[in-house]
Amino acid sequence: MHDKPFSPTTHIRVLLAALLCSLATGCELVTMARFSYDNATAPHSWHNGTGTTTVPFSLVDNHIILPVRVNDSAPLNFVLDSGAAASVLIDSRGSRALKLQPSSTITVSGVGNGPDPTAAVIRDTTLGVGSLEMEEQSLIHLPLEAIPFFRELDDAYFDGVIGAPFFSRFLVAIDYGRMEISFSEPGYFSEPGDEEQQQPGAGWQSVPLEIISGVPYLHTRVSNDNGTPVDVMLLADTGARGTVSLTPATHAELEPPRYYYSEVGQGLSGDVISRVTMAPSLTLANYQLGHLPVSYDIDGGEQEAGSNGILGNEILRRFNLVFDYSSDRLYLQPNDNFSDSLEADRSGLQVRPHTAGAIVRKVAGDSTASKSGLAEGDIITSFDGIAVTPTTIAGLKRALTSHAAAIHLCWTAASLNHCEDVALAPRMSQHET
Repeated sequence: MHDKPFSPTTHIRVLLAALLCSLATGCELVTMARFSYDNATAPHSWHNGTGTTTVPFSLVDNHIILPVRVNDSAPLNFVLDSGAAASVLIDSRGSRALKLQPSSTITVSGVGNGPDPTAAVIRDTTLGVGSLEMEEQSLIHLPLEAIPFFRELDDAYFDGVIGAPFFSRFLVAIDYGRMEISFSEPGYFSEPGDEEQQQPGAGWQSVPLEIISGVPYLHTRVSNDNGTPVDVMLLADTGARGTVSLTPATHAELEPPRYYYSEVGQGLSGDVISRVTMAPSLTLANYQLGHLPVSYDIDGGEQEAGSNGILGNEILRRFNLVFDYSSDRLYLQPNDNFSDSLEADRSGLQVRPHTAGAIVRKVAGDSTASKSGLAEGDIITSFDGIAVTPTTIAGLKRALTSHAAAIHLCWTAASLNHCEDVALAPRMSQHET
């Protein structure tokens, strides 16, 4: 299923003071300036003295989840999000147990066509990842009511986000084959399986990065649904779950597709209204991916820093990656995921992780799922006999894109159990401009 490619913070940006002078109070301007200064000057340390640490991660709904300690707490679940300009604490059961006290409020922004929410700032925290400790950190705290894609605590399957404060200081190497992430001092590079070396070796390619407001942009080429290639600048976003989202309003050659289905996603700042089509190709460095679902965001799409959209983790996970902000480069090496097929949704279900399985957030009115007994708020507990858990929800979503005639789903609704074969069918159709 083509999943709307938003970051968990979608994408949280501390709004720059220069852009808010006409809107923000003097107090808020001081808060933003102090927030940025705190994280830029905060110290860090290595318990092992080597200048590098490696930790395991898991993929939950295409989010990279790794263990992070907050003020020497037990490890919490944090998302590694290159699209987040700040580190964030999400309102969750785990974060509430920390009993941290906010010191001020701040305005944050994200994709979407609505107002920007207000969050709190928590200062003087220590974030620990493996043997690395980032001290005196200021965090954004997002209350539950400010997170449109988490409606209750049972929806919150992660406790926070680590973003630009880590990417800007360290080499960040993501090995999707070994399911490991390494943080290292600049100048250190260890190619998976090889001895320590200063630069990536054979089998790696690199693309230049533009680091703007702490987040990375790269130039790539994507084809419109009519086959016309277009050079675009995209946010390289490990926190975005989908493939590619494009914002046609930012580029004259990005032609909204005629063959598509409509979708409404949720960003931090409101709805994102999209048309999902199949693009003939995407070129990244010297690698080409063909026949992939791409979202054209008609309203509420990404356009920060003059960008044209988002490159999400469904594409990025096909490579082992090294983000090197010190040299403004992203290194890529194809892994075993590279040849995985990319398909669009055939069900009409929009599902998200939940403590009891997968919660149905939307049922498209023109889809086969709308003819089933499923409704918004139902909890899918199994698919084709497989229990839905954080580690299997990706399999559920792949099954919803399959070319099978139907998928067998079981779910709970109003405390009652239901099971049914839900038909699958193509959702795209021809539209006039």
